[in-house]
Amino acid sequence: MSKYGELLKNPPVLEVKGKPREMKIDLVSAMCDNKYRWTIKEDKDGYYKINTHSWAYSNFQIEYGKDDIEWIADEEMWDEVFEMINSGTSLIEKIKYR
Repeated sequence: MSKYGELLKNPPVLEVKGKPREMKIDLVSAMCDNKYRWTIKEDKDGYYKINTHSWAYSNFQIEYGKDDIEWIADEEMWDEVFEMINSGTSLIEKIKYR
């Protein structure tokens, strides 16, 4: 079974304690189990910004706009942020934050 299939069948428990300054999100694509890393980081004004690094946000085919996810992150509603990210063609494999 592919890694994407495993994540679809048995999603990881993603828990965030406290208010992270920075979060790394590892994603696995439905297409050939390609792996990606996103960063969500607080800017100087205390708002979260998503960086998909060298990949265009539209490649992930997420049902929500990038700014919509950032606003939910600003409210620290992490379960909803993760659900929004998982609405596309990639699934979250793991997170780490500080």
